[in-house]
Amino acid sequence: MTQSFIALLPVFIVILVGYGLRRSELIAEDHWTAVDHVCYYVLFPAIIFKEIAAADFSNVPVWSMALAMILGITSMFALLLALRRPLTSAMDLNGPQFSSLFQGATRWHTFIALAIIPIYFGQPALALGGLSAAAMTPLLNIVNVGVISIYGSGVRMNGRAMALSILKNPFVLSSVGGVVWQLLQLPMPVMGVQVLDMIGKGALGLALLAVGAGLRIDEALSTKGPVLLATFLKLLVMPLFMAVWLWVLGVSGEAAAVAILCGAVPTGSGAYVLAKHMGGDAPMIASILTLQVICAAVTIPLVLSLLG
Repeated sequence: MTQSFIALLPVFIVILVGYGLRRSELIAEDHWTAVDHVCYYVLFPAIIFKEIAAADFSNVPVWSMALAMILGITSMFALLLALRRPLTSAMDLNGPQFSSLFQGATRWHTFIALAIIPIYFGQPALALGGLSAAAMTPLLNIVNVGVISIYGSGVRMNGRAMALSILKNPFVLSSVGGVVWQLLQLPMPVMGVQVLDMIGKGALGLALLAVGAGLRIDEALSTKGPVLLATFLKLLVMPLFMAVWLWVLGVSGEAAAVAILCGAVPTGSGAYVLAKHMGGDAPMIASILTLQVICAAVTIPLVLSLLG
């Protein structure tokens, strides 16, 4: 665990630098939104496309890995929905609060996962991260939007709007594009590789700074039961579900470790946006995300040491 912690320490130091920059007001608040958008729509998709298009998946059980991740997520969905009544009763949760607990325990922070993968496993392993995004993102978006539509207090998203949001997701588009490029066995032009490399090199540091800028530590310090529960479920139970299904389906090695890591990262910052616009409990999500990022500095090395 010590080696894993030391290897990942730079990631969390950069996140802290981002938090310090926001607190210092050296960079205006709205500029951080722009940084987040550049990472989301340009930088990481460039990396994902290039790595998947150039990857060798001949020895990777791609379909078994994807299925194990989908089953791991589905297991968490089932657990939360089965326990909804006792949880809402015991913790005195209303509908919006339950929807935010649900998001906090199921979604994943793509930026953190894709930042850690090359540090821990090497640059080529980013292709597995891209495949993980393609496998998990559609299901997570569909189910979380459905849950917040039922239990939230805001607007409802219809099926057409939901389908369009998934089809336009840059991580899904870049992953699918990379897979298609590889299936067609198209050569990757040298200049194209250089351009994508130049674009992608800015992703790691910028994304982690943006994660730090989004932390709300004051709110996280006043944590309540649902925030702690979401943190426990997301950082420890979710990767355990992933590990069990990977074992059942016979997936091992680097593919299994990357899948477990993707299950062990904090919830995604998109959960806050969804809660804010669709009637969830946005302050609760902000507290959940912040506490999870803080705790992940310990839980991710622990999970990778025990399960990865």
